[in-house]
Amino acid sequence: MSLKKIFCLAAAACLTVSAAVFADTPQPPEISAHAAYVMDADTGDTLYTKNADDRAYPGSTTKIMTGILGVELGKAQGKMDQPLNITSDVYNIESDASVLGIDPGDQITLRHALTGMMTVSGCDAAIAVAKTVTPTQTDFVAKMNEKAAALGCTNTHFANPHGLPDSNHYSTARDMAVIAAYGMKMPEFRDMVSHSEYDMPYINGGSKHCTTTNYFLTSGFPGANGIKTGTTNAGGPCLVASATQNGRTVIAAIMNSDDRFGDAQKLMTYGFSVLKPVEPAENVYILRQAPAGQTLSDIKEKQAQAAELASQQKQETATAAASTVGAKASAKTAAKADTAKASQPYVPFSPAA
Repeated sequence: MSLKKIFCLAAAACLTVSAAVFADTPQPPEISAHAAYVMDADTGDTLYTKNADDRAYPGSTTKIMTGILGVELGKAQGKMDQPLNITSDVYNIESDASVLGIDPGDQITLRHALTGMMTVSGCDAAIAVAKTVTPTQTDFVAKMNEKAAALGCTNTHFANPHGLPDSNHYSTARDMAVIAAYGMKMPEFRDMVSHSEYDMPYINGGSKHCTTTNYFLTSGFPGANGIKTGTTNAGGPCLVASATQNGRTVIAAIMNSDDRFGDAQKLMTYGFSVLKPVEPAENVYILRQAPAGQTLSDIKEKQAQAAELASQQKQETATAAASTVGAKASAKTAAKADTAKASQPYVPFSPAA
């Protein structure tokens, strides 16, 4: 076979392999959203990005942070199952804003009000939640911004707990995905955002039926389990969606989309198709008999620290022992010298002339 023919066959083989590789590589979807960000919620890996750091009005996806703080502060203060603090401030919102429909005097626990708020996107409930866990809305908003900064969301600033337009209220697709991923690690929050239908009970009897605004939950997408919609004239239709398949969670944040639920399905499908396998690691397993939240890596680190301390103590002990032996040897030598001196005849001291 000629060298030229061999070269041609090799080139053809390479092209065939390359074509097969490209054919197996998922292609990023075409979406209508101005901005989107898809992440592996378990590892934090970026799976898809489009204008992910462009600032935009997040609308009611703001309530993701409101829900997170409602749970964290509510639990810390022992208020999750205590009555919501509903004041006349719940009426101080735009007439066309989405509401849960609560009034001063209604008896609803913080836990149930949070779930109702996240289901129907109740702006009135967001105000009541803020005033239940902090003295004022201003205090609550300050904590929202503190939390965003702590999560590394440097392109986010909140001006209110509900997301109605404000020139100083903005976020990005990336930041909203990060905030949502944090929330989905909290069992209470994860439950609150998972309801397509919810009958919110009143403490003194009766309930209010709530239907979700998040149609991704009822889209039939496998594993769909949250999170929140948002729509304003300034920011357009937004959505932060979550799904879990085979123990892996993917989150997609979508900003200003003409087809947010369709975009969500495309992005989620793509996200799951490009997930990297996660190698078993010690720090993903929680010990049954260990203190809450402690991992094998924690134990290993503490064991290493204990071993190092023990080694230092052993070295110190050895040094001390060596010093003791040396001291004893010196004493013994001195004793021998004294004995030798004692065996010599006594010579009186005579000062020099």
